[in-house]
Amino acid sequence: MIIAQAPVRVSFLGGGSDYPGHFEQHGGAVLATAIDRFAYVTVQTFHHQFYEHGLRVAYKRTEDVQGAADIQHPAIRACFEKLGIQEGVELHHMADFPARTGLGSSSSFVVAMLQALHAFRGVFRSAKAVAEEAIDVERRILQEAGGFQDQILAAYGGTCLVRFSRRGDFTVSQLPLSRCRIEEMQRHILLLYTGIERESYVVAKRQIARMDDNHSVLSRMSGLAERGADLLLSGAPLVHFGALLHEGWELKKQLSSVTLPEIDTMYETGLEAGAWGGKILGAGQGGFLLLFAPPDRHQDIQAAMPDVRMVRVGINAPGSRIIFSSN
Repeated sequence: MIIAQAPVRVSFLGGGSDYPGHFEQHGGAVLATAIDRFAYVTVQTFHHQFYEHGLRVAYKRTEDVQGAADIQHPAIRACFEKLGIQEGVELHHMADFPARTGLGSSSSFVVAMLQALHAFRGVFRSAKAVAEEAIDVERRILQEAGGFQDQILAAYGGTCLVRFSRRGDFTVSQLPLSRCRIEEMQRHILLLYTGIERESYVVAKRQIARMDDNHSVLSRMSGLAERGADLLLSGAPLVHFGALLHEGWELKKQLSSVTLPEIDTMYETGLEAGAWGGKILGAGQGGFLLLFAPPDRHQDIQAAMPDVRMVRVGINAPGSRIIFSSN
């Protein structure tokens, strides 16, 4: 049996500039961190000779099928077909957070699945190779609209400045943050669950449709990612990072309909209660809202929104890896 895990992520700055429709013309940069919530995939031998089917896959439902083409789950089918797996495998998926919450959970699943399937076959794949394979599955094979940061953060982990070039490739710079700086950042982060689930690719399609009008804004957003990385590394007071998040959120709202009245109300309530800044995570219109606030104001923020579920998370989590392997 093989068990693989891959983290979900919190994107701080530059989201949207990781869409190829933008960075292949202007370049792009995203500042994000992997958090300590994961997708898990187990893969083991399925002794198909004793059954009437060749494969078993389990997620919210269980599928017993003859071959890869018969799998109903699009991402699982695409990964099995990409790797040429037709029989003899049983796969299970579990996750710490639900899908459609703006944390890149679908990409974490794909990355963990590819990592597990390769390991099951005795093949080592680097973080870059797994990220590129996951991008190929989601963006090219499945034709799901979106950027490339989710797959990269799931594969690499850490706190990264990811730069996208006009040539279509990417480079990942892990920020060498001290343990003290990481703990300081963690004390300032609050995730608020809006209770609104949405399909990210639906929102992403609207942003792509307006890409030609958004290049200037996206370039400014990628510039904020560069500034944010420098700020974190410099040891500057985190109030300045909170201000950058607020500036980035104001820019993001210019891209398309990324927010909703109830999200704006939550954000403004958070600011009034002491937050320095924040943003909706992912493509927008639902999922988790990030607030960045001094720790002594967290209780006030929670009191101002007593019905909102709030989550504390750890940052700088490891990228995709095999956490258990047994012959």
